[in-house]
Amino acid sequence: MTHLTPAALHGESINSQQIAELIQSRHDSVKRTIERLADQEVITLPPMVETSFKDKIGKAQYTTVYLFTGEQGKLDSITVVAQLCPQFTSRIVKRWQELE
Repeated sequence: MTHLTPAALHGESINSQQIAELIQSRHDSVKRTIERLADQEVITLPPMVETSFKDKIGKAQYTTVYLFTGEQGKLDSITVVAQLCPQFTSRIVKRWQELE
C-alpha cells in the first residue's frame, strides 16, 4: 500500500470509491473489476491507498481504494467504467475534464 501522491493531493486523480459512487455500484464490485482487468492486462493495476470516509451516521471509517492518476490512470479508469456501466462513461470523462 502506498501513501497519497502529490497528484492525489491536488485533485488530479480518481479512486475506485469515487468510481463506485459515479456509477452507483458497490465498491467491492469495482475493485474486483479493476483486478480482473489488470490480470487480463487490459489496464495497469493502480496503487492501493488507504482513505477515510464518513458512514451514514457520521462516523469515520477507513478503507483501501485503487488510485488512478495521470494519463494512464485516466485511460484505465475510463476503461473500468466502460466495462462496468457503459451508460456512465460520460460521467467519468466529465470528472477528468473538471480536473484539467
